[in-house]
Amino acid sequence: MKKTLQETGWRARLWRVLPWLWIAAGYLLDLWYQLVPGRWIVDSDLASEMILSNLLNQEGSIISTNWYYSTELSVLQMQWFYRLGLLVFPNDWHLARTLGMALALALYGAVIYFLARSAGLGKLSPWVTGVLIWPFGWRYLVYAIYGGYYLVYAFFYIPVLGLLLRSQTAEKGRLARLWTIACLLSLAGGINGVKQLMVFHAPLLLAAAVVLALALHDCGKTDWRSALGACRAQLRLFVGSVLTAGFCAAGYLGGNSILSMLYDFKSYSFIVWNRSDDWFTLDSIIMDFFHEFGYRNGAGLFHFSGIATGVGLLLGVVVFLCMVRLLLRLRSLSTTDQLLVVLLASMILVCGACYTYFQEYYQYFWLMNVPFAILVVAVELKTEHFRLPGVRQGAAVALACAFTLCAVNNVRQEIEKPTLAHKGLDTVAAWLLDNGYTEGYATFWNCNAMIELTSGKLDVWTLMSLNDDVVPDWLQEKDHLTTDPEKPFVLVDTETDGEGEEMGLIRYGDCEKVYEDGRYEVYAFASAADVHAAADLAQAAK
Repeated sequence: MKKTLQETGWRARLWRVLPWLWIAAGYLLDLWYQLVPGRWIVDSDLASEMILSNLLNQEGSIISTNWYYSTELSVLQMQWFYRLGLLVFPNDWHLARTLGMALALALYGAVIYFLARSAGLGKLSPWVTGVLIWPFGWRYLVYAIYGGYYLVYAFFYIPVLGLLLRSQTAEKGRLARLWTIACLLSLAGGINGVKQLMVFHAPLLLAAAVVLALALHDCGKTDWRSALGACRAQLRLFVGSVLTAGFCAAGYLGGNSILSMLYDFKSYSFIVWNRSDDWFTLDSIIMDFFHEFGYRNGAGLFHFSGIATGVGLLLGVVVFLCMVRLLLRLRSLSTTDQLLVVLLASMILVCGACYTYFQEYYQYFWLMNVPFAILVVAVELKTEHFRLPGVRQGAAVALACAFTLCAVNNVRQEIEKPTLAHKGLDTVAAWLLDNGYTEGYATFWNCNAMIELTSGKLDVWTLMSLNDDVVPDWLQEKDHLTTDPEKPFVLVDTETDGEGEEMGLIRYGDCEKVYEDGRYEVYAFASAADVHAAADLAQAAK
């Protein structure tokens, strides 16, 4: 009997420590990817954050008037983490980025764990955290775990949901504090752009309204006062969702109307309704969401990547089945579980409709919805009535293994065939420095990347194309539009720009080819005036 108790205690301790070891392994994999292959897996969108971070540190400012932003002002974005990294490693931007992402990923794990605990997932909370630390989807790896683009949004909307869930049973004083913090986070998220309002707050408002309506219908009361009193938890969720949505909208409208007059960025005012028969269809866009869990196009069916892709496809099916199963027994669930399930369904509905009918859509837009899919799977594991012992634990371990397999495959694939980075660009950048070149021109997808790869030692002006000398007001310092590089080089990427001799600046320019490696070519000009003269000749020849 004593031995049996000891074995039971050992197994219980193993079960408690296993998910934390899994989290640590995933975190180390993320950092290894940042530190080793991530040294050269850099694209210009990603690099623009580092260039901006360095500029902000130099200025000592929060927002810069000397920078052209993109479609969002990004007041609270990854630059806060990168700025800390640059303070520690000012001369090595790669180590600065790695340190910044290490801090961001640790905070990401913390907010996920906070939400899971707030949702009452108990022992499943570290498993949920672990899943979201492992880069199981290739877009999730590129745009969240490595790039951080969609990671930073989680620092605002995920705590908001956790705070609202905790508000259901809070006393009045604590309730006011929880709502205040949630509203302030929502306001900050709104300043960052419209994404949080559309992807999270609108579906949350819809989901809270549905949960409240169901509660009012089932409470058995015949007058509003008694009904609302009986549905206090659901009412609090609805009121909290209204308040936070309002603050997020205020942050967005304030940022869009006031800050746009002070700083340079492209607002989302250019988006229009644009439904077309040959455009994206709702069913295909929703399928994109269920492909975010490890599926990859083009993987060989009987290779390791093909097996992992099949597992990823099955994980998408598992998410779908869990959501359907929970919706079918929605009334038997707790208020918190009801909200999480209806929220995921609302997100898919709202985002699917928006992506179908709006002018802009990219598959990585779904990344903000992914954490809620993992929560719904955890809710299904928690609430399903398993008759056989150990099935719940076994299912958690099996899912963890599946997500790990997909993550390992994604990391391996991205190292071999990176989605964004251009192989060999780091070699060209190093050659330029070694041979005394410090300023030049390139098209966007190489320009900022070269600056980061050399830790700011190269200064590269972005050109719209290599057939003219137009410098766009997009993700670069403003002085690039008013100043010229001295003794500039022009980088030609033959895979993305075309053959060097066919480019107007090269064909009509007084320049010398100084580097060629089969993909990249570098042409040296005596002065920027020669570049402008070549651009004028190219335009005249059209």
